[in-house]
Amino acid sequence: MAIYTGLMVTLLAFLPVSEKIAYLLGTASFIMLTGLIDDIRDLGVRVRLLIQAVASLAMIAGTGLYIESLGDLFGFGEVYLGLWGIPFTVLAVIGVINAFNMVDGIDGLAGGLSLVAILGILAFEGLAGNYRNVDYLLLLACALVPFLLANLGIISRRKIFMGDAGSMFMGYVITWTLINLTQGESQVIEPVNALWCVAIPVMDTLGVMYRRIKRGQSPFQPDREHLHHIFMRAGFCARKTLLTILGSAVAIILLGLVIEAVFPALALYGFSALFLGYGYLLMHAWKLQKLMKGH
Repeated sequence: MAIYTGLMVTLLAFLPVSEKIAYLLGTASFIMLTGLIDDIRDLGVRVRLLIQAVASLAMIAGTGLYIESLGDLFGFGEVYLGLWGIPFTVLAVIGVINAFNMVDGIDGLAGGLSLVAILGILAFEGLAGNYRNVDYLLLLACALVPFLLANLGIISRRKIFMGDAGSMFMGYVITWTLINLTQGESQVIEPVNALWCVAIPVMDTLGVMYRRIKRGQSPFQPDREHLHHIFMRAGFCARKTLLTILGSAVAIILLGLVIEAVFPALALYGFSALFLGYGYLLMHAWKLQKLMKGH
């Protein structure tokens, strides 16, 4: 609530708000309130997913913005989705919202990965030499810093937490920002490069959901199989786990920036190799834990 209030008050009081940002803030407020109610009283998975889909469709209807093109993914020309991009966009938004929600397992992780994602977006914009109306992202990054200091108990013994309200809000805003920057005639970032900015939340969530489905469980059933759980079972303390995961997220973005600067045609193949490697490690988590314990 502190992050949300700080962002909204500053934006509305001091900065111009375009129509797209107005729709983004309005639908994001709906998502935040849903998360807040869920924090107080469990809404259930189906209700949350339905509300996330409605908010996404309202954003599409109000702005006309959705994932129409995946760019030149394979080096053979643009992959154009047309109207199929609308359901694809809804699924993508819901996926990333829940990726940030599911990764929120230790102090500082969801907030830290949100901050890294924002810095990654700004870095890819900088590489392109074009900044497109992302003042609200800078405000969001500034609001995350004191939150993280309080969440990690650095400035006070009394901690505050994101909860579903915070993680869902951050995932929603970050996803729609990436959609806005990767689509249309004034595209700034190649669509495939959006993956580098949210790599760890997305890869971790997909990997965990795959293993749950393979065991015959609901993909939304809570367990202790996330990346941070693996590190902690290997003997890492919570703070070391946090720093290792955040450092990995930064390294992944740097890798994406290098590929975009030097071999842009290999972006999808580079990310695919990363994802396959990550999936292999998750499927052999016991070996990874044994290796880390040995060091």
